[in-house]
Amino acid sequence: MKELQVLSYHHLLLRAKWVVPVDSPSILDGAVEIKEGKIVRVGKFSDLFKETSQAKLIDFGETIILPCLANLHTHLELTSFRFRIRPSGSFFGWVKQVIKLKEETSPVELKEGAKLGLSELWREGVGIIGEVTNSGLTLDLVCQTPLYGYIFREIIGFKGGVKLQPLEDYFSKNRIKTTYSAHAPYTVSPLLLQAIKAYTKKRNQIFAIHCGESKEEVEFLKTGEGAIKNLLKERGQWNESFCSPGLSPVKYLASLNLLDEKTLLVHLVQLEKEDLEVLKRHKPKVCVCPRSNLFTGVGLPNLPLLLEAGLEIGIGTDSLASNTSLSVWEELKTLYSAFPDIPPEIFIRMATLNGAKILGYENLGAICPGYLPNLLVIEVFDYLTDNPQEMLSSLLNAKKEVLYRFYG
Repeated sequence: MKELQVLSYHHLLLRAKWVVPVDSPSILDGAVEIKEGKIVRVGKFSDLFKETSQAKLIDFGETIILPCLANLHTHLELTSFRFRIRPSGSFFGWVKQVIKLKEETSPVELKEGAKLGLSELWREGVGIIGEVTNSGLTLDLVCQTPLYGYIFREIIGFKGGVKLQPLEDYFSKNRIKTTYSAHAPYTVSPLLLQAIKAYTKKRNQIFAIHCGESKEEVEFLKTGEGAIKNLLKERGQWNESFCSPGLSPVKYLASLNLLDEKTLLVHLVQLEKEDLEVLKRHKPKVCVCPRSNLFTGVGLPNLPLLLEAGLEIGIGTDSLASNTSLSVWEELKTLYSAFPDIPPEIFIRMATLNGAKILGYENLGAICPGYLPNLLVIEVFDYLTDNPQEMLSSLLNAKKEVLYRFYG
């Protein structure tokens, strides 16, 4: 893969068989003009070429130009766990294996693995990231890259008693925002959940939390019993004062006033009918991680229902403790195979513009005037037809490669 950092003096005209702006229809024989570090025009190549005499023309031939991808949920410090855990169909069997591996793995190995994970994300075309870290090991690594996004310092504390110290804000220097996130409704006490939400709300930041991932989570919140209670006791985290709310994960978070448009619910596989009304009312953002869900045996999110509720949905790979790669493309292919009646442009939007908007980047994720030129040039190893729907289907299903990427 070749790449170019777009600087203010670059004046470029990029041409490809297809340009996929995302927020408008795909353009056959399209072009993108870049000037002074921004996209200035997008349209038919014949039109832009006539009006752009001084730009350097780069013709990428039978390829597709589209925005960089957004991977909204990663755990890069677990990259070295790839292929060390086998899918067993037992979610809490998997959890225990992850805990054991983390205890056996040195910080040096975790950090080296994270470096490899970052390189993989870049090769796959990711430009926006939602990175979750328990240790803080990945903070400096991510901030040294051209990526945009969030680093979520994940909190676990079912007994509470965790003090939230202000985190250094790297955003102005390295395009990365840092904040706290909560691990899950069953590993963080109610008061601590509210404290984390208050911290993020005060700073107008995203509040991220795993929610509705497993049936065991539902069982615990409804009855206070089961595998989760046993694990909390084993780990010395059981809180004797905890009373089961008798609610679904979604309703439980709503009862604590944690759901709003700045909340990011990760997974959301376990859904009840009544949850949909709660989601419609509060409009949290959603990140689905389908291959991780299949790996851990919890099932797939009901994507048609989530779309019907009008929710903004993005894509994540989760960690390589529950996946075989950090490819957003493979996540999209999995979803498209499971839900073939959903138009392909919906999936492309989830992996680009939706992801950018969810993390608060209003000038990324689409190809339109004023946006940053964070672009991918994709070669698809399939015949590119002149039909936009067929082209997008090929983009989702066929083998592909990022030939070139531009970033600014």
